[in-house]
Amino acid sequence: QACTPPTAPTLLLARGRKQLPAPPWAMAPPGAAHPNFSFGGLLIAGGAYGFYKGSTISLIAGAGSGGLLVGSGLMVEHDPQAAFMLGSGVGGLLTAGMLPRFLKTKKMMPTGAVALLGALTLAYNGFQLSRWWDPDSLPFRAKS
Repeated sequence: QACTPPTAPTLLLARGRKQLPAPPWAMAPPGAAHPNFSFGGLLIAGGAYGFYKGSTISLIAGAGSGGLLVGSGLMVEHDPQAAFMLGSGVGGLLTAGMLPRFLKTKKMMPTGAVALLGALTLAYNGFQLSRWWDPDSLPFRAKS
């Protein structure tokens, strides 16, 4: 007989006789979530480095925006439209906040790097949102 792979990830019990579904924390997130995890991790790391250099506001902004992006990555599997809306909003705020500062100072670190990261985040999440857009599933929308 041909052995068919299971349709969902499973964990094997002792002696491999019975299979149970894997818990949610044991499953890998979808590939579309990985850029948001990466962008969020970079922002958190940058905020921590800024705090190391003496800037508390860098830690707050980096951890806050990075945490929101990591959260949007976790949401992708369950509600991709909301996840990419959140990611687009965070990317837009980062770009709007840091791009004028970069254009004024012309310093790549940290303003240019954060502005570039914000623009990349906005572009990626905006593209994904255009693929997942469904106006009928938006909250607070009058059903006709």
